[in-house]
Amino acid sequence: MTTIAIIGAGRGLGAATARRFGREGFTVALISRTQDNVDRLAAELAEHGVQTRGYAADVQDRPTLAGALERAASELGPIEVLQYSPVPRKDFLRPVLETTAADLVAAAEFSILGPVTAVQQVLPGMR
Repeated sequence: MTTIAIIGAGRGLGAATARRFGREGFTVALISRTQDNVDRLAAELAEHGVQTRGYAADVQDRPTLAGALERAASELGPIEVLQYSPVPRKDFLRPVLETTAADLVAAAEFSILGPVTAVQQVLPGMR
């Protein structure tokens, strides 16, 4: 069965994507910072016939993110579709003239290093 991993899974875009791909027969790996949240979302989606499982990982913690994707692929099958859509923290959005180099570290982890980690982890299953 084909698996989609949704990183940043929540009640909005993540849930809508999970429902749509679930209707097409995909198994869904929901990844978000809080296990309780993805478990609740997985239970709601299961009521609509979506085969899904939740995994906790913070995109700024690259080893944990890679581990969650590895567990998802092991339990659900190779991840062939990846959606990276976590909501950025408000403190990432600062006026450019007030932004320091130190302010960009967390934003880079979130917007660059997190997606690269995710892609490197799932790419073998996409080939």
